[in-house]
Amino acid sequence: MSLFTDVSGEMIVPLLPAFLAQSIAHPALVLGLMEGLADATSAGLKLVSGRWVDRGRALKPLVVTGYVLASAVRPLMGFAHSVYQPILIRVTDRFGKGIRTSPRDAMIARFTDVGTRGRAFGFHNAMDHTGAALGALLALTLSGLGVPVAKIFLWSAVPAVLAVAAVLATREPPRSLPAGGSHRSVPMPRRLWAFLVPVTLFGLGNSTDAFVLLKLTELGAKPLMLPAAWLLIHVVKAVASYPAGVVADRLTPARVVLTGWCLYALSYGLLAVSGSVKSTLAIIGFYGFYHALSEGTEKALLIELAPEDSRGRALGAYHALSGGASLAAGLLFGTLWTTRGSTVAFSVAGVLAAVSAGLLAVMLPRARATA
Repeated sequence: MSLFTDVSGEMIVPLLPAFLAQSIAHPALVLGLMEGLADATSAGLKLVSGRWVDRGRALKPLVVTGYVLASAVRPLMGFAHSVYQPILIRVTDRFGKGIRTSPRDAMIARFTDVGTRGRAFGFHNAMDHTGAALGALLALTLSGLGVPVAKIFLWSAVPAVLAVAAVLATREPPRSLPAGGSHRSVPMPRRLWAFLVPVTLFGLGNSTDAFVLLKLTELGAKPLMLPAAWLLIHVVKAVASYPAGVVADRLTPARVVLTGWCLYALSYGLLAVSGSVKSTLAIIGFYGFYHALSEGTEKALLIELAPEDSRGRALGAYHALSGGASLAAGLLFGTLWTTRGSTVAFSVAGVLAAVSAGLLAVMLPRARATA
């Protein structure tokens, strides 16, 4: 379901700025407002849906609702012709993502045990990025064949339907209930904040990957090279995510997360001083390994620290804090780039990542000591 959902989504996202420029007045303003509202909506709902996970018995209805809602509205972007329509469609799409993400991750955790969670989340991450690469490739191919952007958006309904079919076919393992028939509300243990605090700090330096592409543009890369670099990132993520999960199961997720954060710090430090298109492309390929090492294993580590009765809220807090921090990171990075240049922006982000890794290395053993 994640594979086909990302195929559908990435058939739209790379072409959206050009579509807005052709169809909507003030496209830059609309794009910024749209993405800001969409990310804020998604982050807030992930926190709310996490609470629902801990209170309810079934996860699948929330997951189905989230995927169906996003799949139904996303192709409607092809009909947008006024300012409010793309904003409404994109926010509704992210509304669906906010509903489904925490329950879906809790569902993966329920399917697995400690020895297989790294692989499970790594495989899920690999399917996400494989779908993203395929979706971007389809969008580029169809666009190159002369298919209008609006029709490409409509064609995105095909993988969206396949995603819904996949989630409907998923069987959810039953959740055991204590005597009395319902779960009591259990607060998140304090030890979780030993992980969530560094995650939030890291998120402040973890800006959108679009800035990596902007670096190529600054160095004079041809426009066709940008989607190629975007594909490169997703291919590296897709290929390396499952092996990273296998390593996490053998060496513990914490070590893999720390390695990933250090790779991020190193990548951004290198991007800060890179002065050619070729070297930047090489760094971008290296940077993709950060995502592979960290995205799935961060969730596996969170599940390891969270008791089952507060797992949904832990996932919700994780997604909300990291998502909210990413919004702030975009503003910080963009402001630094505009006022001080790309070198300072990438350097500050790299330093924040390095400090976060050090903080996690110090705080995590204390969290485990209280587990």
